[in-house]
Amino acid sequence: MYRHIGLMLLGIWIVADAEDADLVNNHPNWKYFDTKHCGITKYDEQNIRIVGGEKAKMGEFPWMVRLGHRYKTNDGLIFFNCAGTLINTRYVLTAAHCGTNNTMARIGEHDVVNVTDCEGSICAPPVQDRKIEKYFGFGYKKEIRKRDLMLVLLEEPVKFNEYVVPACLPRGDVLEADYLGKTVQIAGWGILNSTLGSIPVDLMSLKAPILKNKVCDKIYVHKLDESQFCAGYKTGRDSCAGDSGGPVTKRLKLGGRGQHYVLGIVSYGKKVCGDGPAVYTKVAYFIEDILDKIENY
Repeated sequence: MYRHIGLMLLGIWIVADAEDADLVNNHPNWKYFDTKHCGITKYDEQNIRIVGGEKAKMGEFPWMVRLGHRYKTNDGLIFFNCAGTLINTRYVLTAAHCGTNNTMARIGEHDVVNVTDCEGSICAPPVQDRKIEKYFGFGYKKEIRKRDLMLVLLEEPVKFNEYVVPACLPRGDVLEADYLGKTVQIAGWGILNSTLGSIPVDLMSLKAPILKNKVCDKIYVHKLDESQFCAGYKTGRDSCAGDSGGPVTKRLKLGGRGQHYVLGIVSYGKKVCGDGPAVYTKVAYFIEDILDKIENY
């Protein structure tokens, strides 16, 4: 089921060739990204990262975005059905299967119930709601669940603070590295138990390993291609309904500085969440196309 909540060859994550990497690394539209300060949180030097299936700390994933639309009734209440990743002041990455009906993006949220997010005596600034101006697709193939990626342009830029920070896009050594067998982080407000339909109040996170594509090929009807990767466990821990479009990130130290990079986007998985690994869209595969679509503003 869809989670409404580089290159791969023979199951081995391999690097892009040097010519392709150079085209990406020298792309003129990197000037629209804060590559120096992206992907940094206030917890990075405290060694208290969440292990798996647990509540995230407030501000631990400051690039998280909720996507939804306003009800015509109920005083304009927003119904959120997908997640996304903030990549600069006006652009968000999400899954194409989330569709183009969402009209609003909320940035800086942690607790979905209380108006003000607080942990103890520390409270975060108010959430930032932005209207969606435009969608950009990447050739989504719904029937075979391929190229499940979409770029969202917000009408107005968001303001960065320690609870609103963009994730870094893959670049340089990050773009060319081999992540097979490595552990990544997945965050979202999706269903905690697909049988009970329980929904969390706080943002949740999970650590999961990247697996060979053939692991997911044995589970799903459509075999994964070079634009996708497989991650997760045999049972128990998984992304789920409500997590669609959310980020798969990894903190990497390049030049002595640790930053969080968005490596994947939540795409789809088992109907019963936690019943096997899930499929994710590989951001590195689309990185040049993403940069090409970024407009001057």
